[in-house]
Amino acid sequence: MDANTGSVLFQKEPDLRLPPASTTKILTALVALESGRKLNDLLTVSKTATRVPASKIYLRPGQSISIEHLLYSVMLSSANDASMVLAEGIAGSVEAFAQLMNQKARELGASNTHFTNPHGLTAPDHYSTARDLALIFRYAMKNEIFQQIVRTKISSVRSLSPAKGRPRVRLVSVRNHNRLLWNFDGAIGGKTGYTHAAQKCFVGAVERNGVTLIVALLGSRDLWGDTKRLLEHGFAHYDLLKAAVEKPARARSAVQAAALSEKASPAIIPATAGADLRGADGYFLQVGSFRDRDRAESLVKRFSQVGFDAFLEPTSLRSGETAYRVRVGPYALYLEAQEQAEQISNKIGQQPIIVWQSVAPESVPESSGDRS
Repeated sequence: MDANTGSVLFQKEPDLRLPPASTTKILTALVALESGRKLNDLLTVSKTATRVPASKIYLRPGQSISIEHLLYSVMLSSANDASMVLAEGIAGSVEAFAQLMNQKARELGASNTHFTNPHGLTAPDHYSTARDLALIFRYAMKNEIFQQIVRTKISSVRSLSPAKGRPRVRLVSVRNHNRLLWNFDGAIGGKTGYTHAAQKCFVGAVERNGVTLIVALLGSRDLWGDTKRLLEHGFAHYDLLKAAVEKPARARSAVQAAALSEKASPAIIPATAGADLRGADGYFLQVGSFRDRDRAESLVKRFSQVGFDAFLEPTSLRSGETAYRVRVGPYALYLEAQEQAEQISNKIGQQPIIVWQSVAPESVPESSGDRS
């Protein structure tokens, strides 16, 4: 997602409701920051809060801790007990706090989100989507205090235990679980999450050269690999992706866009002016290019056997030879082409390249019999 415009540059099942694990805590922190309470207000730890499963900073009943230090515990160390203290201290109960969370989600347009607790541990009727979490995080990053917290790598939090005379002070070091802050250029914040049901989750932001991208992943098995590939793809092809999403019909002839692969971003190739592209503007998937026509026709047949409508496109090389490109399409939307490219990669193991070509009706050649 483009943080400036809110436009989604790449998506895969963005509205699928899934358990969000500790990415829930983004909204927990946001509700706390907008509650009207001061950061130095002290909240008391209840027995209920201490009984929640890890991860936690192991607060004890009767201790007091400031809202500011609770927020650092929640967003850096993903402390479930600190989340509970915030919920109970601000709204009076977990249930009342969850209502505030859901109300805020609706205000932000996160219509496929419903939370029942402040920490994200698996519970019935507790879910969100990648799109909703990106929306929530985009809004949260406009809050300077939130932004300062999530970009902090390491901090320490202080809790006070009741004692005769002066309260005893307990200091705990908290370390941010967001690995991008250590090893990814431009990382400015994020929130991780994991439960057995949710698998690995992450919502975060990276800024480079004046562009800020937000990434949201749920149910990942290769969290940091997936996250980095998505972000690198987004920055490398930002102008193309933005044009494809906002003004696909105005994209210029020979604009090239690389299809996102789960393993690697493929190379970009130029579209050939005047080529036979079935008489339509749109995005085409190129799946092969051969000097040998028989090999190209064999690939077309292979695609047809598994349900893809491939065609042959002869094109002249500078050397005077003829190359035979195998293509699928066209598609009006870039996202449609992306989805089909992924299906082809999964079914055939062939990684397509997405190419935009604008073909004027008067320039479309008649059928030459070159397609098989």
